[in-house]
Amino acid sequence: MESALASASISGTTSVSKSGTWLAFDYGAWRIGVAVGEHLLGSARPVRTLQHCNAHQIDWIGIAALIEEWRPIGFAVGWPLMDSGETYPVAAFIRRFGQRLHGRFNLPVHYVDERLSSEQAEARVTARHGKTQVKKTPGLIDAMAAAIILETFFSQNQAGFSTEAPTASSSPS
Repeated sequence: MESALASASISGTTSVSKSGTWLAFDYGAWRIGVAVGEHLLGSARPVRTLQHCNAHQIDWIGIAALIEEWRPIGFAVGWPLMDSGETYPVAAFIRRFGQRLHGRFNLPVHYVDERLSSEQAEARVTARHGKTQVKKTPGLIDAMAAAIILETFFSQNQAGFSTEAPTASSSPS
């Protein structure tokens, strides 16, 4: 299921260039963490966290500004899997978010297994900023989780990208 998920995408093309900037999103009901990275380098860094106006009301103006600034060639979106391989209930919102990203900006969207990204992000952010700052600024973790999602995407796609449709059991589409 993980391999099907790693290649899950929404794209109108059959191949994607490895060279170029990518944006990643860690979607949550109240916030979306955003990161940027370059596939050839295999690394990503947190950019910012966008706040929703209310539950699941996405800041499309903020996303459009980031796309204008970074000019990405595609997007990686965290896909919420449990250890059992089943998706969390928020998956329907994430699926819709990915479809809307693709529809608005006409760029490929790839879904990436985000298991443990928040725990890894919390550890990285705490090591860098300390527990007190993390508690005061929870959005730091969301942006770092997006960076981890993008790094995972890069590492899983060293040989190139697939636009193979996901399987029904793990399908974000």
